[in-house]
Amino acid sequence: MLLSAVLFSIEVEDADRVINIDRAKLESYEKVELTTHRNKDGEEKNDDWIGIRLTDILHEYDISNYDKLCFISSDNYLVRVSRDDILNNKSILALVRNGKTLDDKHIRLVIPEIRDMFWIQDISIIRTESISDIPFPHTIYFAEPIILNTQIRDELPPFVKEIGYTFSEIVSEAFPFLKDEILIVGNDGVKHSLDYDKYLKNAVLIKIGDSFDLKSPDMPAGMWIKDLAYVQLFDVAVVFKHHFASLSEVNGLLNWDNFPNEVILHFGKNAEKQRSNEKFNAGNWSKAKWLEW
Repeated sequence: MLLSAVLFSIEVEDADRVINIDRAKLESYEKVELTTHRNKDGEEKNDDWIGIRLTDILHEYDISNYDKLCFISSDNYLVRVSRDDILNNKSILALVRNGKTLDDKHIRLVIPEIRDMFWIQDISIIRTESISDIPFPHTIYFAEPIILNTQIRDELPPFVKEIGYTFSEIVSEAFPFLKDEILIVGNDGVKHSLDYDKYLKNAVLIKIGDSFDLKSPDMPAGMWIKDLAYVQLFDVAVVFKHHFASLSEVNGLLNWDNFPNEVILHFGKNAEKQRSNEKFNAGNWSKAKWLEW
């Protein structure tokens, strides 16, 4: 236990600086208390926390030039929290839960105002990030035609008794060169920008009814995406069309800054202009394989 206490530290990465904060340093900050109320699987869960303000660390080390903080656990669980969510809410690193002192690996980010899937524990790295503007997608492929032309797999190791596809075989038509960070978005709005080689190279799409859950042996289960709806690399995207009534609904999920009135739909050897806000189940939209603006 003594050795663990000596070795434990959270590495704060800010531009070219690396700051290591050990348990003793964490304990030296002023303590604050807060109570959270959550509904977990139909059960009310109330917790009392004692911890330190995240902003106290940021202020001490003059960390202010960032758009998001990226938190990474020792097993590579990753969450990103916006600057607004950190500064405008009661964001703490919790050291005590319901009167019990948390050991080092259970020190936890708690922000009552945001979903508890972001309340990461076992934090090893806190990294400042600026917004790397994901460009507006110039080209969008529809996943359904690709899926129809791809042989479904009845084995998806290491996930047993599951059927579906590998992630790479579904998106490779849109992205011939799979690399760098890829944006993946669930139908519930959960988003991750993940390095392909580190997290997605071995990912699979498990068929659940008409939808697909993205799982990867290289990702902690808490990062898996339920009902995958959208994937983007650079300015090319793949949309799982059955989640949406129209491209306007895709826009609602992604909050694009730009939304042209017309698109060029491609189906077979033909292409035609269409209004962007038309329903997916109408006319050429139901036959389209991909579009460009």
